[in-house]
Amino acid sequence: MTWTQRIVLLLGGLTLLGVTLELIRKRRLREEYAVLWICTGLMILAFVVMPGALFSVAEWLSLHYTVLMMLVCFIFLAAIVLHYSVVISRHSDRERDLTQELAMLKDELAKLKEEAREPPPPPVEPRPRPPALRT
Repeated sequence: MTWTQRIVLLLGGLTLLGVTLELIRKRRLREEYAVLWICTGLMILAFVVMPGALFSVAEWLSLHYTVLMMLVCFIFLAAIVLHYSVVISRHSDRERDLTQELAMLKDELAKLKEEAREPPPPPVEPRPRPPALRT
């Protein structure tokens, strides 16, 4: 790996970490969603700082180091897509439940409004009580 490649990857990894941390700080990205982005930035920095590890793994897998980097990037991006698919599914389920609850509340509100429009029933006159029997 040339020095130019290492510098570009180092800047890319630091930029990714910096942007991720800034988004977390500004509350525009929640911590639970930022974990994979932070891991991606740390992995890039690890390969830049220790290129020997990259070459050792590439040799062990009988791959060229650029192919290994592409494979690692693909795995991380697949993990990110899978994570967001789970989040979207959870939000879709919650949205469906909230929509159903809203429909039930609207129905109940319509019934209460209808009851409020009806005139009240006439007052019921009390029936006279029979005299108590004395013994």
